[in-house]
Amino acid sequence: MKIKTQLLIFFLLGIISVKAQNSDPHSNRESAVTGMPSEKILMVLDITVHDSLQYQQYRLKVEPLIEKFGGIYLVRSGGMAFDPDPDRKVTPVEGNWNPNRFIIIRWDSMEQLQNFATSEEYKTVAKLRENSASTKSIIVKEYH
Repeated sequence: MKIKTQLLIFFLLGIISVKAQNSDPHSNRESAVTGMPSEKILMVLDITVHDSLQYQQYRLKVEPLIEKFGGIYLVRSGGMAFDPDPDRKVTPVEGNWNPNRFIIIRWDSMEQLQNFATSEEYKTVAKLRENSASTKSIIVKEYH
């Protein structure tokens, strides 16, 4: 099976999984608010940076907030001037997809991500990203 087809299947399954997020009978974690099982979720971001200096400020300020709210970076790739590690470059394989920055963050629950995204701390920092980059993002349930 080609990589493109595999990615499409993963994407489609992820969308379906998000809709059925609280219905997994194998989940042993419960949300403190709803009492329903909660699944780890992944936030996948494709970011095109337009202002490297301002985006670097965002990156430095958002990292401790993500950690504070329980998020864990799984992937932080890109070829930005502030990221000199060549092993973190995005390597296109098929098609014309070549993200400037590609990031995957794991959260223990949708509730945890929402607490982060709606916090006043993040809303202030988010303006730096909004002013320096274009972002595409999706949320999918972690596959078991």
